[in-house]
Amino acid sequence: MAHSIPSLVKLSDPHNKLIRVGKSRKRGSDFKASRDRSTMTTIDGKILDKPIQVYRMWYRYLQLALELERQEVSIVPRMEKRALKKPRKDAWGKMQTSEMVPVKRKIKVNKKKYEGWDIDSIPETSFDDWWFGGSKGEKLKEHRDLFYPEASVQILDVKKRNYFAESKNYTYIRIDNRRRINDIEKELRILLADKDRNVQSVSPFPVQGTPNINTLINRYNALILQLTTTSTDAEMFAMDVFRPTRYGMELERDVAEEGAYSYKGSAGRAMRDLILPSKIALLSVCDGYFTFNPTKEY
Repeated sequence: MAHSIPSLVKLSDPHNKLIRVGKSRKRGSDFKASRDRSTMTTIDGKILDKPIQVYRMWYRYLQLALELERQEVSIVPRMEKRALKKPRKDAWGKMQTSEMVPVKRKIKVNKKKYEGWDIDSIPETSFDDWWFGGSKGEKLKEHRDLFYPEASVQILDVKKRNYFAESKNYTYIRIDNRRRINDIEKELRILLADKDRNVQSVSPFPVQGTPNINTLINRYNALILQLTTTSTDAEMFAMDVFRPTRYGMELERDVAEEGAYSYKGSAGRAMRDLILPSKIALLSVCDGYFTFNPTKEY
């Protein structure tokens, strides 16, 4: 099945390229990073819903989508069965009443969903310069505040304002300032565990699901390769661009120096498991979501 129309694309934007494995990368290091909540805290002490690398991958998919849109590329996320107007025989002489046809989705980024992102500067700007702010001819604005949720804990001055009728999303608690912090934390955990709480992201740009960083990179690299090369699936997996994941590929010890990875089943099936969710992620990014669109199927 062709993954795009046209089937081969030449990418020219500077950041739309494979994310290669670093020489110093240790096996399993990203497993810990993707689950360690300390990686969600930035240098200024504010807390993100997800590790910063997840937002980096959202940005990379958006950069890719913007270039594919300029080139008027369509993505084929799946095949569907359609009835034939007139039955016909197949190569084996069997009469067919339907056929499988590609479902085409033209890449078009809904820029209204990216208010505040300065989206016109994104194709030429690295994630670090965009996130932290940097110098490129003129000073670049930082954009990390787009992803910080409102602080979960605040000290309220009830003398100045009546907070207690604001919203059912908040729980108001009185704390004895004479108690030790450790004791207060224990009591808060017990108290909040007993409440009926609807836990969800309150970030202005929430990430859907709990993505693994290595998996996101593997899916992105698989899509780049499928769009830009004619290599076979097995040849692609032999390249030094795929990371080990707990539920996918594992490092093949005897060929580690060659950068090859093993996988369960056939190369075609392993590639399909990467490329299908990658195309969904790309189309979802066009609609302002990552890693999938909770409101739409493609």
